[in-house]
Amino acid sequence: MKLRSIIMILTCSLALHAAFWDDYKIFAKYMHYETDYNKALLKAKKVNKPLFMVVVTSGCPFCEKLMDRILTKDYVREYIGKKYVTLIMNKEEQKVPKKYLRPFEPVTYIIDPQSEQIIDELDGYMEEEHYLWHL
Repeated sequence: MKLRSIIMILTCSLALHAAFWDDYKIFAKYMHYETDYNKALLKAKKVNKPLFMVVVTSGCPFCEKLMDRILTKDYVREYIGKKYVTLIMNKEEQKVPKKYLRPFEPVTYIIDPQSEQIIDELDGYMEEEHYLWHL
């Protein structure tokens, strides 16, 4: 009976944890990402850093994996924060500029703030070492 209770608690905890990053607004607040494109772009121009933009959708399991398994790691968070101005947008809830729309999610962009041109684009979810290689 005791083992059964422990397994039940662990299962519930994992389910709650997996759903935690389902809301990009919670992620943005916790991770200090901007959620407004124009505001983030202005900030990037001001501090002269590229814009790191992640486009997600609600309920996307690969978006949640990216946020949970890669972007929340301390060393990744620190590296990205030093090098870029960070932005996350949900294309179902926000107006993402057309040139950054793709038929799948997540998509991560490194954008030159002056020209708004894409420096690099990471399509979909990929394992950590491949993702970090681009950054």
